[in-house]
Order: sequence, then C-alpha cells, then structure tokens
Amino acid sequence: MEIEIATIGGYEEVGRQMTAVRAGDDVVIFDMGLNLSQVLIHDNVETERMHSLDLIDMGAIPDDRIMSDLEGDVQAIVPTHGHLDHIGAISKLAHRYDAPIVATPFTIELVKQQIEGEQKFGVENDLVKMEAGETMSIGDSGQVDLEFVNVTHSIIDAINPVLHTPEGAVVYGLDKRMDHTPVIGDPIDMERFREIGREGNGVLCYIEDCTNASKKGRTPSENVAREHLRDVLYSMEDYDGGIVATTFSSHISRVTSLVEFA
Repeated sequence: MEIEIATIGGYEEVGRQMTAVRAGDDVVIFDMGLNLSQVLIHDNVETERMHSLDLIDMGAIPDDRIMSDLEGDVQAIVPTHGHLDHIGAISKLAHRYDAPIVATPFTIELVKQQIEGEQKFGVENDLVKMEAGETMSIGDSGQVDLEFVNVTHSIIDAINPVLHTPEGAVVYGLDKRMDHTPVIGDPIDMERFREIGREGNGVLCYIEDCTNASKKGRTPSENVAREHLRDVLYSMEDYDGGIVATTFSSHISRVTSLVEFA
C-alpha cells in the first residue's frame, strides 16, 4: 500500500495546522487550524464573514488547494484538540470534503461553537465523538484504522491520532506535554505509544511539531504549577485587596485550581 503525507500548514509556524495522510485510496486530514497572528495584524477583521480564499491569501488558514493533487477520497477530518490553531479553519474548509469530523467529546463541542458562529459557509459534516483509547476503521479496504492515544496538554481531551496501515503506523504527535501527574484527566499514555512501536511493522512515520520541542529539558507537571499557585494565593490570605489571575480560557485544569484555592 502506498503512503503519502502532505504537509499543508503549521510547519515552522505557530498556527494553521493541517496535514493529510493518504493510505492507498483513503485520505485522513489531521487538524484545520487558524494562524490568529495573521488576523490580528489587520483592523476590524471578522473571520466568520470572510471567504476562505481571502483567509488563505492572508496566511490565516491552510491553503488546502494542494489536496487536489492527492489521489484518494478524504474519509475523516481529525482535529487533535480544541485550540484555534488546530480547529480554527474547520468552519472555512470542512464543507469541501464529504467526510465526518472525528474528535474527542470536548473538542467536538468546541468545533460546534466554531461552526455555529460561521456566517459565510454552511458546514454540514457529521460530527463523530471518539474517546482516547478507541479505534475506528477508515475507508472500505479494511486495512486502515484510526486510533486515539491519550496525551496531556494545556487543554483537556487532547489526543495523538495514529493511522494504522499495512506498511506501519503513522503517528501524528503534535502538541503535548509529558505529564504523568496531571490535575485533570489521565496521564499521557506512554505504554500505548511503546506498544505501537512494537506492533506489526512498527512506526512508519512519526510527525512531531510542539512548542519548544527543540529545547532541552522538559515542561514540569501541571501539579507543580498547581502547588506554586496554591503557595502564592494562600500567602495573600490577609491581604485586603484583590488578586488578578490570567490564563488561557481553555486551560481548564489551571482554572480549576484557581477556583479551588480562591
């Protein structure tokens, strides 16, 4: 079986992630993201009202016209987690493909919000929820399977999808932290990654693109940040003023810690 990988967006940049993998006649798209920095440099831009081609020209969303060069049918669109650099272009591009959007439950809910706010295109792709640890068949050949492996990130319900083919596994390993003691959710499933490396023909290709991945060292567990946060907030118990805390709105575990300590 011939395997082809198209690196469409998100490489050597932060945002507009999109990669397509063809296994025989079946194609799976991983992520459809937005590069928000290319939008913010313009005044009064309302992306929900804009045409996809205009956003492509701005460098804000992936230029998926290269997909016409792939010989095969798109069987699934798979966002790995709910950050905009991975789902922000779904409302602009997904309608071009007769394929379901397959993601974890929390990610699907965020995708729904993106679709409901879209004012230019009608996105009617089926939304399919799949949990980490589950597998689904891709296409009609019976030779290609999609698996979700649980990873930890600054947003819940993040996964690394694995496309199992007769030639070996293609692991899309984006955006994770090696957190074995997360505040919310299960630890990164390192054991399953090890098993995939030993199964069948092993790993044919591993795709990694994660912020600061090229730097030595590791990111501490969220539990470490939680304890620092506890120490700071509790030290202000006798303070008469207020405390202002900022974080990503999608950083549910950090928000949870803030609420508990408050």
